[in-house]
Amino acid sequence: MKHKKHVCLILVLTFVFYTKAQEKQTHYSSWNTINFSKKINNNWFVNTEFNLRRTNFLKSWEQFIVRPFVHYRISSNLDIAFGYSFIKNYNYSTYSIPIDVVENNIFQQLTTKQKFSRFSFIHRFRLEERFIGKVIENDFNSYSLKGNNYKNRFRYKFQILVPIKFNASHKIHVVVYDEVHLDLENGLKPKNLDQNWMFLGVSFNANNHINIKTGYHEIHAYRTNFLINNKIWETTITYNL
Repeated sequence: MKHKKHVCLILVLTFVFYTKAQEKQTHYSSWNTINFSKKINNNWFVNTEFNLRRTNFLKSWEQFIVRPFVHYRISSNLDIAFGYSFIKNYNYSTYSIPIDVVENNIFQQLTTKQKFSRFSFIHRFRLEERFIGKVIENDFNSYSLKGNNYKNRFRYKFQILVPIKFNASHKIHVVVYDEVHLDLENGLKPKNLDQNWMFLGVSFNANNHINIKTGYHEIHAYRTNFLINNKIWETTITYNL
């Protein structure tokens, strides 16, 4: 019952904020991630993500992200982490940012897992402290950067893993998730729904070291008077060192 309430709440929030959007801008993207993970001992491990995100499918850069973080595994079902993100956001359209902007953020994360006989639930909670380049409009319709804007953001990701095939060397799962991004501005109280991410795909182990996840990812990013709809094919390769 609790799990149904979580899903219903996410759907209601998504619908409410979606209907507030006055105009929709749609673009099509290809997101690719390489993730390196290294186990230090039974409790500690580290990993680093390299996110290569292009839009107009492959024509233009959308984002480039480097994200290292450290995990402490309390148990097989509970994990805490902290890390840093370097994010370069690119000007790719008239409705995106007017010039390229860099964001630096630090984050704290809690992940819990619930395993059942036929599927698993994963809940991920992440708090981000964001330092975003401040865009200044100059004369003659030109722009420059001056200092940073500070914002907090809370992210909740609800994921379902369903095995569809098992054998001695491979596990294939259907992966479904929804992730809400709540804008906290410079406090801890939610002010706006910043983005909603939805994903449907598959995950499988190519060998003992490599996992591949690929699928369709759709994002609704809410702005003051319009909605940005990003339709993405996303692939993540995780290499366990």
